[in-house]
Order: sequence, then structure tokens, then C-alpha cells
Amino acid sequence: MLESDESLAKYGINMDELKDGVKAKLKDKAADYDSCIQVSIKLSWLVYQMEGAPECPADIKDYLESHCGKMGSNTLCSICLEEIPFELFHTAQRGKANIETCHLNPRLHDSENVGFGHRECNITQGNKTLEEFYEWISSILNRLNN
Repeated sequence: MLESDESLAKYGINMDELKDGVKAKLKDKAADYDSCIQVSIKLSWLVYQMEGAPECPADIKDYLESHCGKMGSNTLCSICLEEIPFELFHTAQRGKANIETCHLNPRLHDSENVGFGHRECNITQGNKTLEEFYEWISSILNRLNN
């Protein structure tokens, strides 16, 4: 979420000092407060469904399920659809996480569009939507098989 230029100035951030491309990217990627809260709720819901995750306290589980639906099976990578175990959080190293939040469409930031992904999957998807990414991978495989 990107605050107004006036609010950011209170923290010593002067948007006028940034390059136009940086400002445009920040504003393009910004999401409103409510969307950010809904994303955090969904990510919490997904974490508690990972294999090896701590048990979710009943009151928190009720809250998360009231927003996201009943907790069910294990959490999958949004890109490759393989299971993501909770232990990936423990194996993260400084500057190199093994698990990342990812976007089905990198240009949208809302709870329907956000999930977890393996770092390698997220990097490989890059700035493509998930549909564009699958089409790209399919075209590579088709060329290899011809």
C-alpha cells in the first residue's frame, strides 16, 4: 500500500526525489488498505494449512475460515501446484527465501490473486500472468517435441 506523498514526507520520503520510472512502478503496484488486509488474512489461512504448520488456535481458525472458507488440504504452490511444507519458512536464508508470496497476475494485488510459491517458480514466472506463463512453457515444450 502506498501512502500519499504528504504522508510519506512525514517519514522522510520525498517522492519528488525519485526517478519517474520508480514512482510509476510504486504507484502501479500499490494496493488499498482493505486489499492488503484481505491478502494478509488469506496468506495466514494458507500458512495454517501447510504440512508441518503449528495448529491454528480455534478463535483464529474461526476468523480465518469466516473470510476464506473451511481449511482443508495442504497449501500448494500457486504456480507449479506442488505442496509447500511449512519447513520452507525455517530454511529461508538472509536475502534468499525458499518460499515467496506470488501473484497469478503480477499487476494485481488482491486476495484472489495472491498465494505462496516456491522461489524458483516465482522467479521463473517473472512478470507474466499465470496464463501467459503456462502458454510460454507449453510453447517451449512443443518446440522441443517437434
